[in-house]
Amino acid sequence: MTINRKVRLVQALYGAIILTLMMQPIGMLGYSGYIWMLFMPLLLFFAFGADFKVIPSMIVSYICGVVWALANGILSGILGGILPAVVVNLAAPIIIIFCILTVHENFLAKTIVGNIPALFMGLASTFFTFLITPSNAPAITPIHLVGFFLYGIILSVILAGGGFLVCSLIFGKERTISVFEEK
Repeated sequence: MTINRKVRLVQALYGAIILTLMMQPIGMLGYSGYIWMLFMPLLLFFAFGADFKVIPSMIVSYICGVVWALANGILSGILGGILPAVVVNLAAPIIIIFCILTVHENFLAKTIVGNIPALFMGLASTFFTFLITPSNAPAITPIHLVGFFLYGIILSVILAGGGFLVCSLIFGKERTISVFEEK
């Protein structure tokens, strides 16, 4: 078996154990219906190449997305008193998404709030969780959303950093680095 395969097998075992163990507190706290949310920042983190420097912009931009979703709700409420529901359901998201793309992708693209994928993840997860509450979980607030996202970031860091550390201890740092650089 090649060293590459051995490192990846150890990493897989470490990841399976860590992910499983770290999901348990969410279920113990009564939020098992929201465990899926822990994987959202994990997906983003690895899509960005497991680059630890991206984490601050992921967090701040996600929070911006949650705030924009709340702004959409406020705008919908305002427009709902004036326009028919069908028009509100079209107009409010168009206005909010236009504002997001104008502000964050044009004016703030190179800043900590310019991480558009994380921002839209915050927007979408807010829309989704406020539209559908799982039958096996309590209703949540925007604070919960941010908390789940932050916990998912912690999970990502422990998964990537811990996996590298474990593999380095077993196979040596140089061998582990060479396997991770092949990606």
